[in-house]
Amino acid sequence: MESGVSWSGHERNVAWLQAGAGRFVDVSAISGLDQVEDGRVALRCDWDGDGDLDLWLRFRSGPTLRYMENRADPDRHVAFEPGRPGASVLVETSLGEESTRTLLQTRTADGYLAGVRPRAVLALRPGEEVLGAEGLAERNLQVVTRPSGKKAPEAGSLPAQDLPGRVVLRSPLPLPPARLRELGFRSGRPQLLVVADPECQVCAEVLPSAIEAIEEDSRLGLTRLNTGNKVDGPAVRWASTTAAHILGPGAELDTPLSLLIGPGGRLQTILVGALEWDEMSQDLEWYALAPVQGALRSCLDPPGASRWFHGMARSGAPLAQELLEAGFDSEAAFYSK
Repeated sequence: MESGVSWSGHERNVAWLQAGAGRFVDVSAISGLDQVEDGRVALRCDWDGDGDLDLWLRFRSGPTLRYMENRADPDRHVAFEPGRPGASVLVETSLGEESTRTLLQTRTADGYLAGVRPRAVLALRPGEEVLGAEGLAERNLQVVTRPSGKKAPEAGSLPAQDLPGRVVLRSPLPLPPARLRELGFRSGRPQLLVVADPECQVCAEVLPSAIEAIEEDSRLGLTRLNTGNKVDGPAVRWASTTAAHILGPGAELDTPLSLLIGPGGRLQTILVGALEWDEMSQDLEWYALAPVQGALRSCLDPPGASRWFHGMARSGAPLAQELLEAGFDSEAAFYSK
């Protein structure tokens, strides 16, 4: 892993759909499961409680965790939750003149290296009715009805974290030299890039004291960008595009946005939201002045999330494409090499 070698040749992940009669259909691309990251865990579970199975995917490379929500939107489903793993029940349903028997079983593991809570669900088709169940008492089954037109409940048990959000790159990302020169970066000296917004209340309340402390530290250079300044526009868009790519699909950026660049011109950490000097000085010590290596980068401080495995050969093609679409041709060429 440290040398970038892949057991499976860096190909995309593959998903097969059982089509009956011993046949399987490749649905990798159409299902969105053909990610390029090095997959390690695939877990099916009804995470949002709407009766269909959602997916949690875990990768060695980043983004290391991805949630895919099933939007089939069934109005009714059967929930089987006996309170212990290993239990099973045979559910008989009817749809018109057709009857079907389905085995629902709770398990402690589902998929490669994955674990689930002891709960199983069966989405009912329109007009399908439950005739009975064998194996456990009726009280272990529940037919759940959601009125038509109502949205499925949000995944409320997902851990919610208010800003600030902090990301530590296990394998720091090289940044285009020409862009760094425009930002005033000097080789051999760490630099902090801070993007603020004139309408941002957090920027007005928190940034002044943090900026004052940063400017007093001779070890760290500082570049300030403002979204309300037209001259800063290109640099703001470049920083936002790069940060959004690292944070992954669905990431929400906010101001202030702070990028800590190491003395070698590599992006070390990203901070979205309130900028605290105590935390930034800690990142300066750990990740820029005397950087630790590999997985330890995310273990030093529990709030730090990681992207990419240290030393993994990372393709710059996806970032190059995003930068190209944003109009940054020279920066895209840097990652296309």
